[in-house]
Amino acid sequence: MNRIELVHQLLRECVLSAAAVDAFLEKPRKYAADDNLYMREVHFVVAVGPDRSPTMSEMARSLNVTQGAVTQMVSRLEKKGYVVRSKDVRDKRMTTVSLTDQGRRLYEEHLIYDQKKFAFSSEYLNKYRDEDLEKLIEYERLVQQLFTNQR
Repeated sequence: MNRIELVHQLLRECVLSAAAVDAFLEKPRKYAADDNLYMREVHFVVAVGPDRSPTMSEMARSLNVTQGAVTQMVSRLEKKGYVVRSKDVRDKRMTTVSLTDQGRRLYEEHLIYDQKKFAFSSEYLNKYRDEDLEKLIEYERLVQQLFTNQR
């Protein structure tokens, strides 16, 4: 295989990996509260954090999504009882989001889930040395740049 064909195959594998990650994020899971939650919802709860009250704009920036996407997510999670919206005490024009007690429990439960998944992933990738993983991280960042800086 020549270099162009190798790069083509590599980028095709990236697309397949991205699709697998997307499918993972879109699959609902049961949590202790017996709610079906999508991984995107749970990751939003984790991003809010138990001791913070970020603004909707801050959440959009930190998650690299639009404010509209944040508003939709907050609306869903508010209905399910995991977050609440409030006006920022310093600037009434801003809306903040914070976790409810149920949201804090989900946050803790998911941290335990994440640690188990990270340990499994580490074991699954055990044929790669730390230096190899650092190169893979560098590669992923380059691919992100490649596709966000396209002309």
